[in-house]
Amino acid sequence: MARLIRPEQAKQLRFLLDQPEEVLIEFCKLAIEYINSGINEKKCTIAAKKLSTTYETVRGALEALVALLIDSTKLALSEREFHTVVQAALEAINEKQTEILWQFITSKRTLVDNVLRASCQDELYFRDLEWRIEGRIASRTIRSQATPVIRMKFHLDTECVSEYRDKLHPGPMDHGPEAEATRQPPTRREVLAETDPAMLQHMIQVLEQALLEARTRRVRNYVKPTPS
Repeated sequence: MARLIRPEQAKQLRFLLDQPEEVLIEFCKLAIEYINSGINEKKCTIAAKKLSTTYETVRGALEALVALLIDSTKLALSEREFHTVVQAALEAINEKQTEILWQFITSKRTLVDNVLRASCQDELYFRDLEWRIEGRIASRTIRSQATPVIRMKFHLDTECVSEYRDKLHPGPMDHGPEAEATRQPPTRREVLAETDPAMLQHMIQVLEQALLEARTRRVRNYVKPTPS
């Protein structure tokens, strides 16, 4: 089961669970306002005075509620999965409070999903990779074995297109090394990085684990096909 609520987040949400249900509903409304236009410091200050607590406590509870909404939308949890995860992480929650949170999440899931997709429009997509290994073949001044360095150049692009488009539809002046050197679309970016063999092996393991998780049902339910 997904780790939906972190310990610090659970501590902040317990403040809301100790309040009347009407307070929880009002915080759900503030959470929507938070997503649309940011934190409303005036309303948070008023709420802190009414609940006899600090502004930081109110803001922390509100941010934990927003995180719960966003993470639930990302994971595309079913009602049964949500109830199981929430009741396991928040021992003090009752059925009515769980139902309020579930109604809050389902009613605004489309809104959050649209916001998340809009925020990813400038996301960089992988296009190509260049790499080389650098190291000393031999040296009398070094008694220990030298660790080789792997240098990598990542070619990224904010435009998600077919990697073969440039080859299939070349421009009239896109031939030759000079044209290749001067042609750099504004959407593209190059990132240089270097690492050692041990870290490279760790990176490979993390990427392989991510690929395995990408095949799970929960991820497939969240990732929707988009028109090309």
